[in-house]
Amino acid sequence: MTTVTTTNPGDLLAAELLESIVDKHVRITKSKAEMLALIRSFEELGLAQFAGARTTAQVLQRRLGMSESSAYEYVHVAMRLGMYPLLEAEFMEGRLSYSVVRLLLKYITEDNEAELVQLALDLGYSELEIALQRYGGGGAGEEEPERYLRLGIADNGDVKFWGRLNPIDGAALMAALKLGEIAFYGLDQLTPGEGGQLTEEEIDAAIEEVASDQSNATDARPARQTASGFGLPIGRALLSSLMGMVHMVRAHPVSPLQVPAAHVNIVMTEDGRAYLPNNLGVPSSAIANVAANAALRYNIVDAEGLIIKTGRQFRLATPSQVNALVVMWGMQCAAPGCRHSRFLEMHHIDEWANGGMTDVGNLLPLCSACHSLVTDGYIRIEKDGSDLHFIYRDGTRYVSHNYSLPRRDDSAVTLAEYEALVDEELAAAQRTPRSNSATTRWQ
Repeated sequence: MTTVTTTNPGDLLAAELLESIVDKHVRITKSKAEMLALIRSFEELGLAQFAGARTTAQVLQRRLGMSESSAYEYVHVAMRLGMYPLLEAEFMEGRLSYSVVRLLLKYITEDNEAELVQLALDLGYSELEIALQRYGGGGAGEEEPERYLRLGIADNGDVKFWGRLNPIDGAALMAALKLGEIAFYGLDQLTPGEGGQLTEEEIDAAIEEVASDQSNATDARPARQTASGFGLPIGRALLSSLMGMVHMVRAHPVSPLQVPAAHVNIVMTEDGRAYLPNNLGVPSSAIANVAANAALRYNIVDAEGLIIKTGRQFRLATPSQVNALVVMWGMQCAAPGCRHSRFLEMHHIDEWANGGMTDVGNLLPLCSACHSLVTDGYIRIEKDGSDLHFIYRDGTRYVSHNYSLPRRDDSAVTLAEYEALVDEELAAAQRTPRSNSATTRWQ
């Protein structure tokens, strides 16, 4: 604690307030350090799906009301901090502020960690900025990394892939992803400019033109499974861009008959069983959802394995329905906390496979990521009259009244849930032994 020698009342008040501010700042810093450690654990354990999100950052956005940039920053800082125990220890004690920690992470390496931490303890923030300039940026000293691409199939049938590319191959991949993004707009042909090649400006202009066309679509336009022309391109729409690449390649094989792997094939037997012939680990529930919602080729086989019927996709929303739905939901994904406005898919609240109708009252625009979370059971969507309940596995619930913005209300219940609770209470009451009052009166 700072010792104040003055007897001036104003100075004493200022010193007292300043001391309180410092104390609160240290407490906040310690709490933030502890929070980031918890965020790191949450991320490392892959628990985002439990909270109905694809990433930890999305969980922070929805549960804490953080901005998108702050949420991703917290996750990034939390993961980096785990690599530098000395830095994290000083942060935990409140001796280094969050701003200083963020600054050090731009320059810190395993070799200079102790030196930079001491420097931060000795200098103010502005002086530290100047002193760090001689260390360069980005953490020097990293060895030349291995470049690779690997792919595997998980026990539940999910396909996993990961890798690292050199800058040139990475640039080529990013360019291909841009073309994949275009494929999601259905732009089969674009006329190059004078140079004979499409420029970024020409591509972006074409995308914006299609986005405008789709926003004013009529029933005369062919039905589309995904409405990907809403909103500006965003860097995190990589999965959709990748799938655009995949669909683009599959749409133009050398010969579909000569390239059977260019199709997603589901084999169904006459007794009701179904499987993917090249991935037997996929659970039947996942196959059922794909059959109800995806573009695919399905095959029915007899007892000897002979294909007796084949077909393609059904149950698509019309362009006018898509336009109405995205307008009703603010031109973005309807899931609480999600602001994605690209690659929207029309979700059947009452599943089409279970008899749900393809009408506006039973459809909901969800981005491909949130749609997958609903499919996998991490988000449950219940319709209750004109209200929609978004129910998450972590116990949180958001309610949209008459297509308004969903508001958090963990205590809300649908009519069906209320009736189920009443039935359960009645059943419990019937199981409870009757009062012995009659016996008491007889005695």
